[in-house]
Amino acid sequence: MNIGRKEVLRMSKKIGIIAEDESDVDTLKELIARITGKSNLSYKRFVGRGCGKIKRKCSDWAKQLQLRGCNVLILIHDLDSNNIQDLKLLLEKNIKPNPIRHSYICIPIQEMEAWILADPASIKKSFNLKKSPKITGNPETIDSPKETLGRLIRTFSDNSKVYINTKHNTVLAKNLNLNTVKTKCKSFSGLYEFVSANI
Repeated sequence: MNIGRKEVLRMSKKIGIIAEDESDVDTLKELIARITGKSNLSYKRFVGRGCGKIKRKCSDWAKQLQLRGCNVLILIHDLDSNNIQDLKLLLEKNIKPNPIRHSYICIPIQEMEAWILADPASIKKSFNLKKSPKITGNPETIDSPKETLGRLIRTFSDNSKVYINTKHNTVLAKNLNLNTVKTKCKSFSGLYEFVSANI
């Protein structure tokens, strides 16, 4: 009887996402589905169209997401050129009061595209390249990961393919080796652990 109740609770998870743009939401949904192995999850979202609105509105949005039935919340905000401790403290402060108990603030370093750079083989597969791009070092130390990813795809496709993050990030997310990304990117590892434990 208790097991059945737990299963009902797990099946009834509705996830609220606060993100900078629709592409981030769609990419996050793909990653959550792959981490959990579930395709029937329900989502509600708020999109800031940039980071300024997220900082101002995240508390109000969290309340609205809770009213819309969300019992899990993920706020995702690129680090960009900010200090990670300062940004995390600011977001934690601004989202209060937050009525959703199972909440996580995810800060990709520098951008979500660093997660993609962690797995060159997925880039090769997604764009049907002849060979994998050469990416050395920790992907979270690469400045401007989005621009770096675009440059690598142009170079390794002999200028025949153009990367557009809003179009291609979900495709790339489908092909990522999640264990590789988890090992190389602390920001993804934290998200992976939260999703695994709460969804």
